[in-house]
Amino acid sequence: MLLQEKPNMTFKQNWEKTDEQHQLPAGMIENMVSLAYPHKKLISYEIISGGCANLNIKINIAGDKQPLVLRLYLRDKDAAYREQELGVLLKQNVPVPLTHYINDWEDYRFAITEFIPGITLRDLLLSPQPHDIGSLMYEVGVLLARFTTYTFPKAGFLDKDLNIIESTSQDSYLAFAKKCLQSKNVVTQLSVDNVSKINFYLEKYSHLFPGEDEKHLVHADFDPSNILVDKASGVWKVTAILDWEFAFSGSVLCDIANMLRYAHQVSPLFEKSFLQGLNISLPEHWRIIIYMLNLVSLLDCLVRADPKNRPNQYTDICDLISFYVERLEEVTQ
Repeated sequence: MLLQEKPNMTFKQNWEKTDEQHQLPAGMIENMVSLAYPHKKLISYEIISGGCANLNIKINIAGDKQPLVLRLYLRDKDAAYREQELGVLLKQNVPVPLTHYINDWEDYRFAITEFIPGITLRDLLLSPQPHDIGSLMYEVGVLLARFTTYTFPKAGFLDKDLNIIESTSQDSYLAFAKKCLQSKNVVTQLSVDNVSKINFYLEKYSHLFPGEDEKHLVHADFDPSNILVDKASGVWKVTAILDWEFAFSGSVLCDIANMLRYAHQVSPLFEKSFLQGLNISLPEHWRIIIYMLNLVSLLDCLVRADPKNRPNQYTDICDLISFYVERLEEVTQ
């Protein structure tokens, strides 16, 4: 009997996508476009594959030279307004798509946004196409450093107008992780040994979690699948940072942790060049901190994971949790 080869999960490559899981109601796209542009005609549309939470659809409208993106918010409806506000705030310093229109159709919140050409950095890095990983990751680091120039009154989660609606602290990171460890998905999937180790590391290193004084803009899903690149004059360059729906006020280490989550599966240049471009002073125990932040984030993903409909996603999350438990074992010895 032949064993089935395990799919490559680097940068969530083979995670089950929203467009494969969600059936669109008949006439929905046409109706949404009519709300936004009552005097224009939809010529064509195509689903942009790749999203794990929301759904993006490329639309072409009569009389417009450039396509647009119709974005469906399937998880957090307020995220549409949050992304719109962040687009206006960041546009001068960070390449982001602007949101032109937001409305509701039946139970769906949708937005019409700027279309920016390119492919994801993930697809490029995992493809055989020639590219300079050092130059690209250096540019990504430079862009992340610009996020830190935007600050808020305190650390916490943002409402649709970018006001802090819930503060975060070292204690809140610890409490959230402990709550995740009690969920059914975590208890049934992780070994008793791993749960015990995670509890141990949470107690040992909770004082290293970001505090209330760390209040920079955090993307919160900052990885190669949310970065667009395109070729100009034979050189690949970053064209956009996408998907700001989870943005909050906190520590840049959260975005560093996200970007380096799969770094152990790719060239060492990926991490080295990224950190060189970032060019900021990191705390003494920054690696332990990003291990811990990745564990908290992965536990949250595992709580919400669907083993039946998204088995690849579920398996990868569990594998990554085990990996970071092992890394913490190494640094603790």
